[in-house]
Amino acid sequence: MLSEQAKSEIRALQARYPVPRSALGSALYVAQREIGWLPPPVLAEVAALFGLDATEVGEFASFYHMYNTHREPGQYHIEICDNVPCMLGGAARLGDLLQERLGIGFGETTPDGKFSLGHVECLGACATAPMFMCTEKATAKIRYFEELDTPEKLDEVLALIGAGQGFDTCERWPVGPGRHGGSPETNFLLARVDKPDSHRIETYIADGGYETAKAVTTGGKTPQQVSDEVKAANIRGRGGAGFPAGTKWGFLPAGKYPRYLVVNADESEPGTFKDRMIMEYDPHQLLEGMILACYAIGAERAFIYVRGEYYFAAERLAGAVVEAEAKGFLGENIFGSGKALKVVVHRGAGAYECGEETALLTSLEGYRGHPRLKPPFPAVEGLYAKPTIVNNVETIANVPHVLRRGADWYKQWGTPQSTGFRVFCLSGQVKQPGLYELPHGVTLRELIYTYGGGLTEEAGELKAVIPGGLSVQLLDPSQLDTPLDYENVAAQGSSLGSAAVIVIGANQSLVEIARRTLAFYREESCGKCTPCREGTPWLEAILERIEHGEGRVADIALLNYLADMIGGKSFCPFGYAAVWGLQSNLAKFRPEFDAAIAGATGLPVIPVRPTYRPDTGVPSGVTSPSLPLEEKFNAPTHRR
Repeated sequence: MLSEQAKSEIRALQARYPVPRSALGSALYVAQREIGWLPPPVLAEVAALFGLDATEVGEFASFYHMYNTHREPGQYHIEICDNVPCMLGGAARLGDLLQERLGIGFGETTPDGKFSLGHVECLGACATAPMFMCTEKATAKIRYFEELDTPEKLDEVLALIGAGQGFDTCERWPVGPGRHGGSPETNFLLARVDKPDSHRIETYIADGGYETAKAVTTGGKTPQQVSDEVKAANIRGRGGAGFPAGTKWGFLPAGKYPRYLVVNADESEPGTFKDRMIMEYDPHQLLEGMILACYAIGAERAFIYVRGEYYFAAERLAGAVVEAEAKGFLGENIFGSGKALKVVVHRGAGAYECGEETALLTSLEGYRGHPRLKPPFPAVEGLYAKPTIVNNVETIANVPHVLRRGADWYKQWGTPQSTGFRVFCLSGQVKQPGLYELPHGVTLRELIYTYGGGLTEEAGELKAVIPGGLSVQLLDPSQLDTPLDYENVAAQGSSLGSAAVIVIGANQSLVEIARRTLAFYREESCGKCTPCREGTPWLEAILERIEHGEGRVADIALLNYLADMIGGKSFCPFGYAAVWGLQSNLAKFRPEFDAAIAGATGLPVIPVRPTYRPDTGVPSGVTSPSLPLEEKFNAPTHRR
């Protein structure tokens, strides 16, 4: 079924990697573009090109939601994001309008085969909600259509797509980098994004770009001096864990080569959209950081693992790599230094778990994105079992600025432990959602009210804040003066994470927030571990019945018990991520859950959180020897 041209393209993709199997995901994109979807005969043809069994390729494809293995979509496949930030921004209204305008429901295709409609998890467009992603089947191009907050805007977009002009460009709609701001004194990472052609190498060079990389790699500093400067600046990882980049670089075993740098651009944490801005509107800043990082660690190959939904970002990065190669900044002899560096832009295919560094490496090698046991850590045994450094996009984008001006310059901002500045992602029910580049230590109150303009009129007063992405614990209004740095947010019982601040107003049900959060983690569980695979749909089903007025007296105790059995009990941190929000929600806002259950049953809810009997591990608020098993656990039917 595949043309010779498609097969030739796949072989060229295989040649980009040290191990050809790494091109499996990219090959499936080629096949899907040509055929329109991936039925078994197509999977078998791709498998033959890799010397694999068709079942193994089918197993790979079924793991990632961007491969259409079950049905052929319409000519234009619209997928609306209704995760928590977009839900707060009006996704439900947009969904209703789409169904009305297209005359179909979710999961359906119009009779003429032109449009199909579906849901999708967070797309990294949290400040421009409500929005949807649309894929043109014939070209496999993806475009984001954002800020669709009126029927008129939606009608304009549907007319544009229907007329065949929706993909004349893949630039975001409306065109432009979106709202951003912050403190002028710390405007570095986003300083260029509003300039015309900010993604082109000519404008980057005109602004002094690549000068630092050239000076350093041609003798300005030794690799050790570069590592020492990054370590002295204490650039902490921006992906969520906050581990210092310079310290991580120091974990590489001496004398063991080849080494790899992998940039984690799988920005899938709901509420997070900072890396997308850098990749789309200043990709050369990232490439210069990669050159410096590779020089420091002695790597001659580097990979940027971009989440599959970020089609436009991947295209911008690929174009930037071509431009840098043409200038001699990448390739066999960068800047005439005798050093070599090859950079490959690799698209994922839709899997939140691949944000975890070892799952990302497994995916990059051409397998399902399952996490690996640590130790060994990637710095010792990573990609292709070789020493590998995995850093976030924003982390690497900081490196040129630190090398250009020095560690002391960077440390003048922030706190002693959380140095420098940060791109904060502000979304939810605020008047001015967007990106704000500010020093670590700015307070939550200042971010929301000074920069974000406060809450919308519809939202009313502040009810809760998620300070670091959907996976972290909620804060309440009494904690608004918390400085946004790693240590102070941790002291308040939460985490700074990816610095994704989601604001929730008084008009919003926290039961609904909890249910939608668990729906995300149920959907995104990689399936490797029983706690996440089985526990998240169980929690979601309990929350659904509470939200629908069918709650039971023992449900709160049961939720707490199940959450405790998931958090920390899985192979990777996903278990914690799945339940931290729920646990803090129940601890801080339990009256909302109690009221929902009392309204359904007319009975008081168990008045205290359950304690766990060490002899049985069962919550005392749920268990009684006289109760049958069904009443002890109220287990819903597994719906997957």
